[in-house]
Amino acid sequence: MTAGLALALAAVASVAAHETGAATAQTPAATATAAAPGKPRDGTSRDGFKLYPGATEYTPPETPETKQFVSQLRPGTTITAYFTSDPFGKVVAFYRGIGKEYPTPKSKAERLPNGQRIEKAFLIFDGAADPTHSLSWARIQHPFIGSISQKGTTPEYKDVRDVTEIVVTVRKAVPKEKKESGPSRSR
Repeated sequence: MTAGLALALAAVASVAAHETGAATAQTPAATATAAAPGKPRDGTSRDGFKLYPGATEYTPPETPETKQFVSQLRPGTTITAYFTSDPFGKVVAFYRGIGKEYPTPKSKAERLPNGQRIEKAFLIFDGAADPTHSLSWARIQHPFIGSISQKGTTPEYKDVRDVTEIVVTVRKAVPKEKKESGPSRSR
């Protein structure tokens, strides 16, 4: 899985605590599509997501790491990654018009070894309070980082590309289990 998708998945569990570790893996290939019936005219899907104009879907190589990542997703979860050459700020501004930006904790800015800042934003499309409770949200990041491995305490960034990555997570609502009442007794 890409570091970006790893962070997007980790954000579900740790956005409040901010991203904390690194992993080595590849991005899973997944597709989030909305059915044509009921699709709003503005191009926004029923889950609230609208594809950024000109963005292209990223299909990662199928690897054992990809398969492992996909197998660990909650049933009904779809993650799709897109790339655009447009600047981070322009992409975030587009999505602010559709969803609500989730504020991330202020911490020391992450940087690549060459000093380039890693920019990230989380946007929620379904009105949920945070990505943990959202069924439709995205993480936008610049630059794209294909994978991160850890050498001691130093992260090693691989496959860094000068593109803005849009990672969309869509989850189906999981119905709550009904508690069965005990057998009824009639007299």
